[in-house]
Amino acid sequence: MVVGGCSRCYRLTNNTAFPLDWLLWLVFITIFFYFNRELEIMRIVKEIESYIMLFKQIRDKAVSTVIKAFRKEAAKEGNVIDIKFLEARVMDLIESEVIEPVKLDPYGIVAKLKHLLVTTDENLNLEIKRIVPNITTAMLENLKNLIGSAKVLNFYYKALDHDYRMGKKFKSIWILYQLQALLPFITEIVRAVESNVEAVSKGFPIGDSAGPLTVVRFALKNGFNLEPKQIAEKTVLLEGTYRDRRVIIIKAEGPGGSVGRLDDAIMKVFEIEDKISAIVTVDAALKLESEKTGTIVSGIGVAMGGIGVEKFNIEKIATEKKIPLYAVLIKMSIPEAYATMDKDISEAIDKAIERIERTIEEKTHEGDTVLLIGVGNTIGVYP
Repeated sequence: MVVGGCSRCYRLTNNTAFPLDWLLWLVFITIFFYFNRELEIMRIVKEIESYIMLFKQIRDKAVSTVIKAFRKEAAKEGNVIDIKFLEARVMDLIESEVIEPVKLDPYGIVAKLKHLLVTTDENLNLEIKRIVPNITTAMLENLKNLIGSAKVLNFYYKALDHDYRMGKKFKSIWILYQLQALLPFITEIVRAVESNVEAVSKGFPIGDSAGPLTVVRFALKNGFNLEPKQIAEKTVLLEGTYRDRRVIIIKAEGPGGSVGRLDDAIMKVFEIEDKISAIVTVDAALKLESEKTGTIVSGIGVAMGGIGVEKFNIEKIATEKKIPLYAVLIKMSIPEAYATMDKDISEAIDKAIERIERTIEEKTHEGDTVLLIGVGNTIGVYP
């Protein structure tokens, strides 16, 4: 009796302990996962904060470079600018926004965008000349490039900081995860723009200058007259012959950091020359990771980046006049396009010239007129 009773007591105690153990285990697992999530959020937050500090340092360095460039130009004129006034004016320019036009009715949107781009450019000219009245055209364009790069860096810093604060505020690990996953790609762009600030401040050609440099070297190779003619705002024309074809070269006016107004220039050419047999554009193109820098690719269409205003206008006039559009592309990465032109891109220009010559020979006939467009930032490239 006693033994049997003790046995029943043991079984009762054991059965009671069994669900209690599981309950304690579940509580432990819940607490573990909760703290693990909190620790994971803390780890990601610390990593993102380190990137934010890096982006802020890069942004501040770019702003400092812009301010130094202004002070240097002012010193040439014998002027002394109040540093606080200059910092405030520069930050105003960097923080300024361009408001996109209404897209509810897409008809006429390109003309609206063109108007906004021209207005933005002219306003920036006025703002810079208000600080440095007698600045040279080349340095004016370089300062505009520096301000543009600082504006991009400022945007990435503020956008990253905003998303970080939102994720931290709501403890949303999914926002933080997405931000963490994108950081290497964003950092690559930020580093590229940082290198662009250095290149522009020194007036060196960048990777994106490959298009203008290619057409100038084509002109040099074939004995063109290198005295440029002003054909449009910040855009010049060179003229010569190649294999009994008349070649008209259009590029942005150098050596300042300008991309010109190529569509306006082409329209001016058509006002005085209506027998164009082909349009060939030369520009840098984004390469894939598996592709080699400096690879030359032929294409059909207008090789031109940006928001598409100039490209649209060139395509429109070519379509109306039924002129074939050919392209020569020089492959490079985003960092290479922004940074000082490297050896691979410089050597690829010779191959690009050969491709231009082949395109002209194969796609046109003797006596034809060809329009050759050097697309891209012409910093460090004369004329």
